[in-house]
This record gives sequence, C-alpha cells and structure tokens, in this order.
Amino acid sequence: MGTHTGGNGSERRRHPRLNIALDVAFGPVGSTKATAEASSLERTVTVNISLSGMCLYTDVLYPVGTSLYCAMTIPGRSSPLEFVGTVAWFQKVSQEPHGYKLGVEFGKLTAKDRAVLERLIREPLISSRQSSKKLLLVDDDVELAQAIKVRLESAGFAVLTATEGLEALNLCRAERPHLVILDLMLPKLNGYEVCRLLKFDQKFHQIPIIVLTARSRQEDKELCYAMGADAYITKPFNGVNLLAKVDELLAKSPQG
Repeated sequence: MGTHTGGNGSERRRHPRLNIALDVAFGPVGSTKATAEASSLERTVTVNISLSGMCLYTDVLYPVGTSLYCAMTIPGRSSPLEFVGTVAWFQKVSQEPHGYKLGVEFGKLTAKDRAVLERLIREPLISSRQSSKKLLLVDDDVELAQAIKVRLESAGFAVLTATEGLEALNLCRAERPHLVILDLMLPKLNGYEVCRLLKFDQKFHQIPIIVLTARSRQEDKELCYAMGADAYITKPFNGVNLLAKVDELLAKSPQG
C-alpha cells in the first residue's frame, strides 16, 4: 500500500503530463549539498512527468520527504536536466517481489529548465528514424507499459500491448511481431509459460524475447534462458539499454 502526502499530489495531477519512459539517474542529497557522486546514482526510468513532478521506479524505499538529486536525459538535448525533488508518496509495485514507484515533486526550477519541460510536454517526441519493425510489449502495469510504449514509438517502432499472458500469446500468434518484451508476473499465463509456449513452437521460436522484470534472482534468469528467452533485463531499468538490446536482437533475427 502506498503512502501519500496531502495537497502536493493533487496539485501535481492538475498539471498536464507526458507518459514516457525517460531515463533518470538519481540519489539522495544532503540538506546543504544538492549534488551526488555519479557512481552512487541509481538509474531508472520515469513513468510520467509534469511541470510539478514525476513518477519513477526504484528498488530503494525512500521515505516521504527525502530530497533526491535527479539528472534526466531528454532525447535531442546534449546535457541532462538536473534538479532536486522531494519524495511525496511511494507505492509498492504490485505482483513483483521488490520495487517501488515514487512520486517526486520538483523543487524550484530555473526558467530555462521549466521551458524545456513545457516544450517536452507540449510537443511529444517524434522519431528521428523510421522502422518497419513491430514489437509486442507485455506488462500488467498499465502506466509503465504506456510509458515504455511511447518511448519505443519515439524510436520509430510500431508497438502492440497486452496486459496478461493469454492475451499476449494469442496476439503474438495473430500478429507475428518482430520482437516481444515480456514481463514475468502476469495474470492467466505467467511470462515463463508464454515464453515456453512461443519458443517451443516451430512457427514462432525465431521471434526474439526480452524478459523485462523486477525478479532479479539468478534462478529466475536461468529459468527464462532455459525457456528460450534471448535477453533478461531487470527493473528498474535503463531505457537506453533496453532500446540498444532491441536493436541488437532485431539485427540478429532471421526475420530480417
């Protein structure tokens, strides 16, 4: 169950927001120093962002009121957008063994940084490349799935989505995507079963599967590879690395 503050969350929800998985490096800061060593920063993605705050995923439970230094990468911008935010609420990620979603309220933004955010929210990212590749994204966290979908579409891919395993299996068989990004903890059929059924079927076994999950145990990874998964990425994850792995597997795929 999440812990929430009072009025700040309501204030944030009144602002227009953009649902997109942007990369963020972040870490706690002291009361007198708004910087952090790069090596100590956690790297994750936002779920959505507005002019007053954002949501992000983390393995660390930061108490409400914690000040966080954040450096957010915006495609097309040479340097990250840096700011200090305050944890306004947190929520345990459902159906996963670990992980939290945080609501972070921005501190005072410079006029320049506010203008950057306003433009980003007003003008969603447009792909700098065109791809004929179709991806299937499977995750029962609707908000996270939407954020990842927009990020993939901004990279030029067509993206189908499913929120449970049986739907994903049927959609994959009907649409034959070029690649599948698959969560493990799913209703009806879990990700292990979906992966096994696809990879053990001669009609679909060549479709690359990236498992994207909060399950970080070595035995989970080994089981997925035994089921035929082509890559295993744990949440919280780096969006740039996810896109790089998608490109790598598509380049190797016999589907062309």
